[in-house]
Amino acid sequence: MRTFSKWLVGILAFATLSMAQIAQADDWQLKEATDFSALSKQSKKDHLPIAILFNMTLIKSCKDLKDKALLPMIENGVLDGYVHMVQVTVDAEDEKIKDFYGEPVKPKFFQDLYNVTSIPSIVFVDADGNEIGRRMTNSGAYDYVPYYLKQRINEALAAMGNKKRFPD
Repeated sequence: MRTFSKWLVGILAFATLSMAQIAQADDWQLKEATDFSALSKQSKKDHLPIAILFNMTLIKSCKDLKDKALLPMIENGVLDGYVHMVQVTVDAEDEKIKDFYGEPVKPKFFQDLYNVTSIPSIVFVDADGNEIGRRMTNSGAYDYVPYYLKQRINEALAAMGNKKRFPD
């Protein structure tokens, strides 16, 4: 009976740990943009740029870019305090996102607004939605994405007059 009790306690502890890990994993996922007017206020308060990943659900390179390069950076807190990063899934036809003025629009609106022709792409904007710095497009060289992403974030920070930088 004691063996069974120990076994049951072990199983319950594992299940609890697994559920906690799953809940924690959601905390570091790349958030879908829902309200750019609220994000704009936060960006102004923090004096940080906004990085918008444009992606589509059925494009494998979008998933690969996130899984192999972006999510590890987000999970490890590398981007914290340097940029507000969100994604816009342009083929989410049923979704609405509030634009920088609080008006609900379809995700494709942002693709058209920023003239994004290559997906996945990362566009950097200031708190008013003006594009700043150079864009990033997917090259498939995921090992280099952190290096170039940090460069582009530094450029966006400089364009906003923020002296904060990723170290070289």
